[in-house]
Amino acid sequence: MAKLCIYNEIVDEETKVMYQDWYGTDGVCFKDIHEFLDSMKDDDGDIDIRLHCPGGDCIEGWAIYDALRTSGKNITATIDGECSSMATIVLLAAPKERRFGNKNARLCIHNPAVAYLDLWPGDRLTADELEQLKSKLTAQQMSLVEEQNKILDLYVERTGSDRSALQTLMNEDKYVDMDKAIELGFISSTVEPNTASKHNKNNKKMKVSIENRTLAKLLSMAGVAKIEDVAVLDQKITAADGSEFTVEREDGDPQVGDKAYPNGTYTLDDGTVVVVSDEVIESITPADENNDEDINSLKQQVADLTAQVETLTSEKEALASEKEALEADKASLESQVSALTTDKENLTAAVSTLTSEKEALASDKAALEDEKTTLTEAQKSEEEIAILDIVNNAGGKAWLEAVSKMKSTFHTGNRSFQEHQGGGQHEGESKTQKMLREQRERQEAKRNARK
Repeated sequence: MAKLCIYNEIVDEETKVMYQDWYGTDGVCFKDIHEFLDSMKDDDGDIDIRLHCPGGDCIEGWAIYDALRTSGKNITATIDGECSSMATIVLLAAPKERRFGNKNARLCIHNPAVAYLDLWPGDRLTADELEQLKSKLTAQQMSLVEEQNKILDLYVERTGSDRSALQTLMNEDKYVDMDKAIELGFISSTVEPNTASKHNKNNKKMKVSIENRTLAKLLSMAGVAKIEDVAVLDQKITAADGSEFTVEREDGDPQVGDKAYPNGTYTLDDGTVVVVSDEVIESITPADENNDEDINSLKQQVADLTAQVETLTSEKEALASEKEALEADKASLESQVSALTTDKENLTAAVSTLTSEKEALASDKAALEDEKTTLTEAQKSEEEIAILDIVNNAGGKAWLEAVSKMKSTFHTGNRSFQEHQGGGQHEGESKTQKMLREQRERQEAKRNARK
């Protein structure tokens, strides 16, 4: 019998190398198990698996399970300390009657999980990146659900426990003792101490001395000195799967209590199941009883599958609802992006319009400033305006030129003043003075009228 000790975490080959280089620890990968099986002798048909393992990588764990199950070897598995997570899958590579656990060992089953999510592309997420993130999360969720159902299917198949009870324990993610492991069907029994004890009945061997004189004579006639020298003809029985076991019985059908080997469970061609334990036939179950067990097993499988369908239907509905919510979120985000794009275009147009208006106002301001300068330069005083009016009334430019060429013949000696009749002229006022006064009066009247 070859002994396979799995005392480290189950990892892929690359991680195992990293553990060895970085931490100085070791791991167990599928390649290790493959090399172990290749190294076994062809005539060695038994493997004794010893487990003290926290579990690990799902892919490697399934590969190890498949390699052991297809090895064609008689597998026995014993929990030495801890058997958790994917290590429980390796444990189930052995048949139930050859699965054991030390009394103080512990077992843990739980739902598969990812260690971390490496999904964030950056600090800022666009609408497209959010959509990609949702797709990645949904894909990871579906992968975990499939892995969880796959593990649960194997647990139900290899332990015979109720699916809902197993799922509840997986949800709790806690350790259980070996009594609970037996109740759930992960092991068949605990390993009893085998240290020497004079009070241990299992270690006692009774010897029976035959002192029957008649029997002694018969043995002597047969040329045999003692009963132990009589050769017993054994029965070699072939099971339906081609495996063989030997029963120390000369004739007749095997019976419970007969010495037999090797240990194991054997199903005969007629459906009878023979269980050999401690090299003694422990039980013989007729085919009819097996059929009843098969029917009950099928009923349980139908019930489990029905529950599984209901669970998957519920998960499908939940995923459909989540999909609708994600689509609604996507539509909302697209609407927001569209609105923001429209606002941006409107703001860009408004900025362009305001810029044009600003340039036009700047141009108008410059024109107004030029006009102001022109008007300021062209503005005349009231006195200048009055003089221009007098000149215009007197005859304009021609009159002014004529007046400017005239030479005055008046002087203080020959100037005198006369009073004119008509009362319209002020006393001592010349015609020019009168004209200027009247002009001023007209201007004053205009100003008063404007007021």
